Amino acid sequence: MRSSIIALACAGAFFATAAYADDPMANTYGNTVTTKSEKTGATGKLLFNQDGTYAASATGADGKPVAYNGKWTLKDNGGTICLAPELPPNSPGAAPSCSPLQKHAVGDSWTVTNDQGETFDVSLTAGH
Repeated sequence: MRSSIIALACAGAFFATAAYADDPMANTYGNTVTTKSEKTGATGKLLFNQDGTYAASATGADGKPVAYNGKWTLKDNGGTICLAPELPPNSPGAAPSCSPLQKHAVGDSWTVTNDQGETFDVSLTAGH
């Protein structure tokens, strides 16, 4: 259960908009990324910070909330984003998750599949 919540939150990171050419994540700061697992229906919200950190909250299929922080990094010249949740080392979902970075504007909704083969519905909304 916890691993699907972590993956759910990670799925939300598979986007960005090019508000600034030098920072593909610029449009996410101050806005909310919402994710929903197509497999479990679990939902999550991510808030990205310019310093490479993020805060995540999720509600699992069982309705129980989970909140945690993590760090995000870009690789492949900004074509991939990786999330590293700050969880105890042997916790399910503690390993980093990566996926393609796509550009989206506030108000957009899309579907993405992460490097673990999980598919999510994602949206970017204004504000927290």
